[in-house]
Amino acid sequence: MPSFDELPRIPDAGWLGSFGRTTVERLAMQRSIAASSAPMVRGRILHLPLALPASPDACHEVLVTKAKSFEKSPGLRVLLHDLAGQGLFTSEGELWRRQRKLMAPIFTPAALAQFAVAMRDTAERSADAMTPGQAIDLAHETTRIAMTVVGSALFGVDTFDEADALGAALTTALGWVNGSLASPALAPHILVLDLVRRISAKTHGRLRRVLDGLHHRFESPVLVPGSRGRELLDAVAVVDHRIHGMIDERRRDAIERHDLLGRLLAARDADDGVVMTDKQVRDEVVTLFVAGHETTATSLAWAMYLLARHPAALAKVVAEADAFASAPRDRFDPEQLAFTTRVFRETLRLYPPLMMFPRRTLESVEIAGTMLPPRRLVFVSAYAQHRRADVWPDPDAFDPDRFLPAEEAKRPKGSYLPFSAGPRFCIGMHFAMMEGPIVLATLLRRYRFEIDPTREIVEDDFATLRPRGGVPAIVRARVD
Repeated sequence: MPSFDELPRIPDAGWLGSFGRTTVERLAMQRSIAASSAPMVRGRILHLPLALPASPDACHEVLVTKAKSFEKSPGLRVLLHDLAGQGLFTSEGELWRRQRKLMAPIFTPAALAQFAVAMRDTAERSADAMTPGQAIDLAHETTRIAMTVVGSALFGVDTFDEADALGAALTTALGWVNGSLASPALAPHILVLDLVRRISAKTHGRLRRVLDGLHHRFESPVLVPGSRGRELLDAVAVVDHRIHGMIDERRRDAIERHDLLGRLLAARDADDGVVMTDKQVRDEVVTLFVAGHETTATSLAWAMYLLARHPAALAKVVAEADAFASAPRDRFDPEQLAFTTRVFRETLRLYPPLMMFPRRTLESVEIAGTMLPPRRLVFVSAYAQHRRADVWPDPDAFDPDRFLPAEEAKRPKGSYLPFSAGPRFCIGMHFAMMEGPIVLATLLRRYRFEIDPTREIVEDDFATLRPRGGVPAIVRARVD
């Protein structure tokens, strides 16, 4: 069995280690993982050794078959604490299991079908505001659409006119998180957090309470904020003000509603009858609000860009969109938009919104034939898996038919990870896979979006893989 130090090493890109500081460096690092013939490679982030699963089987081990041996990266949990608290994306252990169990029934395809109307109506509203010849940023439009859809689904409220203010606040908060990943203060912060937790577990009484309080304090990024710390707190305050206001209003009205907020407030553990506290509801709502609009909006913008560069695929989507216009509005049959769905899935392959899933070992665990010690950082790269030439022939090419059922059956587990995998796969996957095709079909039934064919839009490694500079387009009337 090879030791960790015997694994192939990917080159460093500066003092940060394997990641580098720029998007180009980070994408190059992940492409080097994709090109590796070894099942796992090693790198570093700052001074910390980093395990990087390179094969689909190794990724599947980390995320699925041996998921119990891993936790979310504590650094990411700390940086997201002020924004997302203890929501599903950041929580661990018994709290995560309880919250996931409470929320799972809300996110089944059958339960989510009612939101198809909101998705279509919101996209129509956006199209109604457009006029032929108008210059727009498709990334801005898809952000407004996705934020309005998630606002309607979560709260039963219209956030269309608030989308810019809320979007700016969330962009500030997520930008701070992304920029702080390389903070030299993050590693010592995690060391303090781990040390306090280990000492606390061996003590009792008053000292235990003091240490638990200190641990709770260090769950927030107290050592990291830097010069932009005030920006983060101000942005979180904007989001909190809106969300707490809606929770308080719903509590006062005591009216049963079937949006996601109503279901979260009413959710009750089947075993012990426990319900969520307002703080837990707030954390879950923020998590869903951020994930529900940011990832979908980014993917929609990329999909529009790809379709503008591939006229044959665009023609197929438009044909489906025309037929879909007469379909019942209150439910969604994926077969009605089968090709459009494949377009959206291929977009998620080429531009996965979350490029990497950071984990840390809880115990010694063997992955791809190498024993990893406790507290070893392990980063699973969806971007790397999606660019493996041995799994995806001509991996940089846009080909929606990769997702025909016969083609999908040939691929190994762990090779397609836009929503992660295993127990911690994205709970909003079905919501996103319904919203993406519906919004694409609704917009493209109304207009053609002209994008400068000489302009190549590149990836911007933000908190998600956004298109740098947006997706500038001219709205054109359809000519059939």
